[in-house]
This record gives sequence, C-alpha cells and structure tokens, in this order.
Amino acid sequence: MKVSKTLLAGVIVGLVGVFAFAASWYRDRHESAADGAAAAAAERLERPYSISLGPPGAPVTIVEFFDPECEACRAMYPIVKQVLADFGDNVRLVIRYMPLHGNSVYASTLLEAARDQGRYWEYLDIIMERQPEWASHAAPRPELLLTYAPMAGLDVEQLRLAATNPELGSRIEQDREDGLALGANRTPTIFVNGRPLLQLGYGPLRVAVERALEQ
Repeated sequence: MKVSKTLLAGVIVGLVGVFAFAASWYRDRHESAADGAAAAAAERLERPYSISLGPPGAPVTIVEFFDPECEACRAMYPIVKQVLADFGDNVRLVIRYMPLHGNSVYASTLLEAARDQGRYWEYLDIIMERQPEWASHAAPRPELLLTYAPMAGLDVEQLRLAATNPELGSRIEQDREDGLALGANRTPTIFVNGRPLLQLGYGPLRVAVERALEQ
C-alpha cells in the first residue's frame, strides 16, 4: 500500500510539472504572438516616410487616416489642430492617406509633392479650407488645386514636376493598404497611441489624449 501511495504521489507531482510547463509554454507563446502583433500594428500605423507634426519624442501620437476630399475629415481637421495646440509638445500628429473619393489620390499626391518645398501643412490648410470649391459633389473642380499652390508659398511648376514622382503614388497605396489592415474603412479613422478613437469630436479626442498621457 505504501508503494502504491508513493507511486501515486510521484505521478501527481509529475503531472503537476507537466501542466506547469505546458501553461508556461502557452503563456510565453501567447505573449510572443501578442508582441509580434503589436509590432506589426505599430508598423502599419506609421511608416518611415509618413508626414508628422510635433516632436518625434512626444508621449502621445495621433495617427489619422485621412482623405482630403472627405467632408468629415474637413470637419475634424480644426479639432485635431486644437487638440495639438492644447497639449503642445506632448502630442504629435501623423497623417496617413485613405483615398475613397474620385479626386483623393490626385489631391494626396499634390500634398506629398508639397513636402519637397517644405510647405505641406500650409498647403493642407488651404486645401481643407477650399474643399467645398474643388471637391463639390455636384461639380468637382480638381484643377483648382494647383491654383491654390501659390497661396501656400509653393512654386506651381516645381509642385507639378514633383507630383510625377512614382514614389508618391506608392506611399499613398501603402497608406491605403495599412489603413485597411487596421480596419480603417471610413475617414477619418483616428488612433491615439495605437488605440482607435471610437467617437469623433473634440471631447472624445481630448479625453483619449489625456488617458494616454496618464498611462
């Protein structure tokens, strides 16, 4: 009987060890997979070429998948700028493109081309302000986009030439692919430190930034 009890105790100890090892292996594998998924998502959120505004080391990053022809993006644009102003060096903005309208790729290409002259944000301000003119649903006039360039301090011919660079189209397509992979099927889609903003507006965005700063 003593032998049987000893044997049984040994079996139990062995099983406990096996289960502990299996649990540890599963946990490590799960954590490794989660880390890999997080790294992949981080890469999808921002590429080395992505345009950004704000200190590179800011503790909070807002990533916006954006369509310059989108009315909701136009409505959200001043709100995002206000939040950037509110939090100063604690926040940076990354713009990614999600072209969903007929002239979105063209407008996005011109915006990327404006980076060569260091006037991206000035041009974006004007394109957003004048969106009802050039992106009218009834009668869109994308040709107006080039006429806005001098207002942003851009040389039109230099902008036109820069826009022929095929690399710009590749960036926009990569943005679109990344956005779809992250579930950005509408514009604007906004992430705050990798977390999707579920409701648009000043209040929700400000709260999301505040929470990110607390973490």
